[in-house]
Amino acid sequence: MDRKLGKRIYRPATEEEKQRHAVIRQQVAGELPEIKRLARQKLNEAAGRGVAARHVVAVLKAERQRQGLSLADMRQRTGMERSTLSRLENEEQTNPTIGTLSRYAGAIGKQLLIVLADASAR
Repeated sequence: MDRKLGKRIYRPATEEEKQRHAVIRQQVAGELPEIKRLARQKLNEAAGRGVAARHVVAVLKAERQRQGLSLADMRQRTGMERSTLSRLENEEQTNPTIGTLSRYAGAIGKQLLIVLADASAR
């Protein structure tokens, strides 16, 4: 199947476009410090709360189900046996490794982040 790509045509921005872009850049520059401050605040709050590995597994399972993925789909995406995935999701006494949780998270398009915080912060 031959697919022809269109030719890109570049043109200089008009004065009106340049002015509009400058206003947008100023707006973003003005809002950026507040956005960064809020992000730092949320990260600090999350670090203070922390979560147990069991909760992480529950969140990952809920996301898998939300995406409509079966354990067979997860087997293909992670390379882990279906029985291993089932035990991970359903047994209370599992102790998954960080690598296992990362593989699972990656298979559903998520990233596992780990935060180390002082125990007294809880």
